[in-house]
Amino acid sequence: MKSRSSVGTPGRATEHEASAPEADDARPRVAPEPVAETASGFRNLVGKENSEWTTGFSLVAHGAIWMLIVALISAAIAFIRGEMEPTYTPKDINDAGALMFFVLGAVASVIAVVAKTQGAIIGEKQLGTAAWVLSKPVSRKAFVLAKLAVHFRWLLTVTLLLPAVVFYVLLTAISTRPPPPLAFLGGVAILALGLLFYLSLSLLLGTVFESRGSLAGCVFGFMVAGFMVANYAPWLTAAFPWLFFQSGFYLVTQGHVLAHGLVAIPATALWSVLFIYLALRRFERAEL
Repeated sequence: MKSRSSVGTPGRATEHEASAPEADDARPRVAPEPVAETASGFRNLVGKENSEWTTGFSLVAHGAIWMLIVALISAAIAFIRGEMEPTYTPKDINDAGALMFFVLGAVASVIAVVAKTQGAIIGEKQLGTAAWVLSKPVSRKAFVLAKLAVHFRWLLTVTLLLPAVVFYVLLTAISTRPPPPLAFLGGVAILALGLLFYLSLSLLLGTVFESRGSLAGCVFGFMVAGFMVANYAPWLTAAFPWLFFQSGFYLVTQGHVLAHGLVAIPATALWSVLFIYLALRRFERAEL
């Protein structure tokens, strides 16, 4: 009896074992996604980028320079115009100061983007730190997105938000009549969108060029070209943030944005998303 059962059992076991791999092979196999590692890598990269901003004198230097140029000079112009023109009303003083603020804020944001980010990707590729960082459990998308998030946060703070607060307080003290707060906030938001556009463009170009000068020249050239295009082909300004300073100024002083500005705002948002997408695709395929 024992011998017969021992003969039959292996046969059945063998038949079952033969069918088991076939069943396993028939099941779809899904590779696990390293979600935790990617999220952790992004957080680590954000911490790295933040430390580069906060260590040393970079943050203080940028804050002092843009506070002087964007906020204090604009407030000084408003004060001087009010002193030189006794017939100026508080609204006239506010309008003069707002024009300077939005012009200087728009230009300063582009200069700050180039000064701070022209080596964000190119410099790391040249030094080999990009390859070293990506040898850790982090993705290339996280590498680019961390730079985008951190640089936008600090550039927005030092070039627009803090100067806007100081300028608003000073202008109110000079003219004795505060500008419309919601309209002023909306104007600053328009400049912030322009900052995101140029930051996205800079990061995209960082994945294309190997030279910082080429990147800086393209970004500055695009901004300067916009002022020329506005004179010869004004309809093109509806596709890009070239006249965002005008949109912000009209929103504060007139309570509305011109037609080309209403088109340029969503168009600029779409361009920014496209630049970020192309930067991610390009960096994924780049050789480091």
